[in-house]
Amino acid sequence: MITTKSWTMRTFKSYVDELKEKMNLNSDYAVAQFLDIKRQYMTKINNGEVLGKEKCYRIAQALKRDPLEIIATALAQKETNRDLKAVWIKLAKEKGNNE
Repeated sequence: MITTKSWTMRTFKSYVDELKEKMNLNSDYAVAQFLDIKRQYMTKINNGEVLGKEKCYRIAQALKRDPLEIIATALAQKETNRDLKAVWIKLAKEKGNNE
């Protein structure tokens, strides 16, 4: 979960977990195959890394969500500038990222 002031929202990993459940992907290896990434990158995701826009789009399509919700969530999670982070969080919330 990402928390900034009064903003609390889902993390990128929670979308990957949702993908895993909805698509019946029984392992990180299966998720990695679905997303066409190396299995080792799943460990990075589990530790807070995010994927690029193309993979966010693929996740959004599979989950039938607005791609901007997941892209903005990923950008908010990795953003270090507080003002820009707030912009990404606001967009993610507007597009559906609610706890």
